[in-house]
Amino acid sequence: MGTQLTAEACRGTTRQWEATFRRYLSMLVRVCKRARVALRTSGVTDRDFVVLLLDDEYHETLIKRVLTEREVSRHIPEYDQRAVVMARVAALPEAERAAYYVARLDAFDGPISGEDAQVALRDLGPAAFPALIPLLSAKDRAWRAAKLLADIGQPDDGVLRALHEALTEREGPDQSWAGRALARLGRLDLVLDQIHRLPQEVVITAVAAPYTSFRNQAVIARRLDYRPLQDVIERRPAYVPALAEELKPGRGYCDITVDEVDEAIRGLASPHVVIRRHAVCVLGERRLGAAVARGVLPLLGQTVSQDPDATVRRLAILSLRGWRKESYRHANVISEALNDPNEDVRETAAYWLREQNGRPA
Repeated sequence: MGTQLTAEACRGTTRQWEATFRRYLSMLVRVCKRARVALRTSGVTDRDFVVLLLDDEYHETLIKRVLTEREVSRHIPEYDQRAVVMARVAALPEAERAAYYVARLDAFDGPISGEDAQVALRDLGPAAFPALIPLLSAKDRAWRAAKLLADIGQPDDGVLRALHEALTEREGPDQSWAGRALARLGRLDLVLDQIHRLPQEVVITAVAAPYTSFRNQAVIARRLDYRPLQDVIERRPAYVPALAEELKPGRGYCDITVDEVDEAIRGLASPHVVIRRHAVCVLGERRLGAAVARGVLPLLGQTVSQDPDATVRRLAILSLRGWRKESYRHANVISEALNDPNEDVRETAAYWLREQNGRPA
């Protein structure tokens, strides 16, 4: 079964795999129900014995599919409590809902966890602004408000003003996240205006923020744009080593959409290695689709053979690998990389070629 699931995951798009995984979970639900009946019928267990299916992402949903409502109430009463609270809060006006969820942001137990509260506040959108803005004045809590404000997007003048105040008045993580939020909201200029008063780390993390995986949690994300990063690199070359470290491959990059592919392709030709490393990684996503593959894969192959930076060449091989079967036709480029002057590039190319034999066509 594991081999078949792996083969299926490699065969189609991300959306197709998600549909397959849902069918897989449905099959396991049926298995749980039949196993319980079989165990009870054979006398191995009594009627109160339950068989559960647990999954981190679909935990509550799957349990409710396996058990009856009465059994859920008996064995996991907190789900009933949560449903009651959720219904009560949902009936409140938006402002009161936002205030309730802000009060639950630090909660680790109870019917509504801090994670639940964050999701709810993002869903509320700009209606959550009045409840989140005062939190920017709270020491050790401002960082969370700043992140959520960036996630929600669509900032008004009040949001930008409050974040700017937090940037200048707060310290530590609260200050850093205010800077990140401003950059993610398209106002990096407000951070750079304070460049001589801010710790370098705050400036660096702000400049890098729009290109990191934190952007993936945004309700409305600003489009990929390398120009602000390029401008800082060219105007302040002393920041380049710190930016390279902050945006080092493996630290977590943003996911891009089809509409952002052109900007990533532009980044692939940048004279700045920090930008090329980011661009070559974000272009290695099969979920971008076949139309994108036709334009991107030849460019990734060209990068493998021509980029002057060994890390970019190695990352280009890994990005081709991410496209799986669509990249097979570029095996000749990978074969040539076996003669690359850099050992890491050669090893990555050899791994890619060895792996081909185990992939589905």
